[in-house]
Amino acid sequence: MPEFDTSHVKNIVLLGHAGSGKTTLAECMLYEAGIITRKGNISEKNTTGDYHELEQERGNSIFSKLLHAKWRGYKINIIDTPGYDDFSGEVIAALRVADTGLMLLNAVMGVEVTTDIIWEYTEKFRTPMIFTVNKLDDDNADFDKTVREAKAHFGNKVVMVQYPRQTGAGFHEIIDVLRMTMYKFNDAGGKPEKLPIPDEEKEKADTLHKELVEAVASNDETLMEKYFDQGELEEDEMKNGLKKAMINHDLFPLFCLSAERN
Repeated sequence: MPEFDTSHVKNIVLLGHAGSGKTTLAECMLYEAGIITRKGNISEKNTTGDYHELEQERGNSIFSKLLHAKWRGYKINIIDTPGYDDFSGEVIAALRVADTGLMLLNAVMGVEVTTDIIWEYTEKFRTPMIFTVNKLDDDNADFDKTVREAKAHFGNKVVMVQYPRQTGAGFHEIIDVLRMTMYKFNDAGGKPEKLPIPDEEKEKADTLHKELVEAVASNDETLMEKYFDQGELEEDEMKNGLKKAMINHDLFPLFCLSAERN
């Protein structure tokens, strides 16, 4: 891997309760970045992250792992952390060096015990945070319930950027209310097709888009003035405003995915 200056090196820590999909997501990230040519699987005990024999026996992470990828001119250090409170020291050490935290929520189980404990550490370190609701391909997934729990536990700073058109076996399409587009994935995952938002989803998407715009604008005086004057913000203004709010720990954007399906 080529050398990078420090401004092009980013540390991302994967956080969440055991079984929320951190190691599987890390495997997908390595695969999409071209670091590995075949995704490992927890059940097959061949993931890049869980290489210790004890972890393979248990089926979950015990130690934090530092994985590396190159993505769009940046070196991304991916830190995959354990999901049980017994190993909280590993999480704390990872948060000390993290630029961004990615908190995975299990769409079946919702906000779990260790999620709350880890959140206290992220508050202490003021880590810029992203939420993602994982396992939306599960038949028992409940996205809306998981989002409600996230807001109840972590406050209205949690703002929805994406939502699934369907969950369970039909989870192939994601509505992005920042870009106002729909992403459609095939069964193998990977790069999605970009499509217009279907008519039956437009009212919901418009409502969530407005909520997101207002949340971003409320944390930036300049954006607030423009929003009052024009009633809308440009996509780049939204992205930059959201980034600034994340850094200041004012907003936590929420996305959705299925790590299992990539």
